[in-house]
Amino acid sequence: MIPARGGSKGVPGKNIKNLNGRPLIAYTIEASLRAKSISRTIVSTDREEIAQVSLEFGAEVPFMRPSELAEDHILDYPVINHALDYLINIEESRPEIIVYLRPTMPTRSSDEIEEVVSLLLREEQADCVRTTRPVPYSPYWMKKINSDGYLEPYDDHILPFDKKRRQDLPQVVMCDGYVDAARVQSIVRDNNFPPSHKLAYYRDNIPFIDIDTLEDWEYCEYFMKKNNG
Repeated sequence: MIPARGGSKGVPGKNIKNLNGRPLIAYTIEASLRAKSISRTIVSTDREEIAQVSLEFGAEVPFMRPSELAEDHILDYPVINHALDYLINIEESRPEIIVYLRPTMPTRSSDEIEEVVSLLLREEQADCVRTTRPVPYSPYWMKKINSDGYLEPYDDHILPFDKKRRQDLPQVVMCDGYVDAARVQSIVRDNNFPPSHKLAYYRDNIPFIDIDTLEDWEYCEYFMKKNNG
């Protein structure tokens, strides 16, 4: 499932804006179509123009997302729940796994998708697998600004770590959103996405690109041209 609303503010119309000669959403659609474990590639959108481009590149758009689920404050679960409601109650089709692929991350590969899904299928106790990577700056060193403008530890519990070397800090990762795969039965059980038992798929050798601003867009184009598209 690829969520692609039309109301982007950082880069207006970004989902169908040409990136390195092709619509941004095309990269995610094609990565999904190349992943052998994925049986359907569905785009959830509120805009007809995004739906049309998605269809041209081989995705399905079996429903349109309501405008109230396309606001910038809407989280992932209501969007996924809307899709599941359609698939289960209208199509009478209940998928085993939903692989959530955000179109703002066009540098993911179909191999990454395959590895995440394979890991979820192998680990029967996991509800979900999420791609993760090292954080650029450890939260153990983060500060907050008090009412007088002075820096304080973000949390008193992490104060003992303040003077430690990076190598001595606990390992912390970020869920980067490149690939999230979750069992549908777990999503329905928890009424949440991602569901409870989250397994990490860790890698540290891939640049993090999530297009939210024009600067992100320009960097992604540079990266793609440097790496032959």
